[in-house]
Amino acid sequence: MRRLLGAVFALLVASGVSFASGLKDENLLVGMPEGYKVAFSQNKNGLLVSEMIPRGQSLKNWKDMVTVQIHFSRRVPMKVLEKQYTQVKSPICKQQDGRLVRRGRENGYEFGLFLTSCTTTPASKSETVLTKVIVGNDSTYFTIKSWRSNVGEADIAKWSAYLSRVKVCDSRIEGRKCP
Repeated sequence: MRRLLGAVFALLVASGVSFASGLKDENLLVGMPEGYKVAFSQNKNGLLVSEMIPRGQSLKNWKDMVTVQIHFSRRVPMKVLEKQYTQVKSPICKQQDGRLVRRGRENGYEFGLFLTSCTTTPASKSETVLTKVIVGNDSTYFTIKSWRSNVGEADIAKWSAYLSRVKVCDSRIEGRKCP
């Protein structure tokens, strides 16, 4: 329960809501995109998933979605993630493409930014996905922007800027303190 609260508080803090008590331990700082709403959230078996869609869209027929996944107590090496996003083909995609856009360190944590596309999924929709993965000390954090519509360079640039603001902080480590 404490991990869920930390993740939820971090989402709210990054959205401009302040709390009297600070965040504890390691947290993902991610803001609610403007015009979006939380459509689904679940914390089960060490995995927190929160799906946000634009107001006016539904989970059944969404065209744009931002998903946050926190894999608690799991640290996935970046080499494994890079292979998964750039080389492994999914059986549900007729055509799939994946590439590493950027890799580096932010606030002391390793991150990767990946752009993938899949044509003709089981939902008969093509998807383009921009994913930022942060490998924390305690967990692995995914923030995913998905489109089921045409995506232009301006869209990629806008959402890359959004993902560049997604960070991990840790109240236990000097220099990585949470707000």
